Amino acid sequence: MSKKTRRMKRAAEEKINRKDAAIRQHNEELENLKEQYEGLDICDEDKKVIDNYIACKDARAERMEEKLYEKGMKDVKRRIRIRKLIRRCVVLAAIVGVVLVEYDRNDKRWEKLDRILKMFADAEDSETEEA
Repeated sequence: MSKKTRRMKRAAEEKINRKDAAIRQHNEELENLKEQYEGLDICDEDKKVIDNYIACKDARAERMEEKLYEKGMKDVKRRIRIRKLIRRCVVLAAIVGVVLVEYDRNDKRWEKLDRILKMFADAEDSETEEA
């Protein structure tokens, strides 16, 4: 994860820790549990096993967070690209529509011009037949 992403993640975590009531409650519970854990009368070997278990779960959770964040960012970027593609297609469709309308107008103009030219050609043909 890049430094910028880590900073953004840290800032987001701090904001969530400040604003989310459930997260604040969990943080308080964690502090209480930590104090209780440190007050337990167990041997150092057992504490090491528990510490390693907790560290492993934390490392796994942190890695999962990173992967989920990266996946979410990829999804967002893909959706942005799709939206841009859709916008471009809409613009292209509008341009094609305008071109087709203009083509149809020009086609009708050519038809009118063709009819006018045929009228002159018919008039010339009838004049040559009369002569």
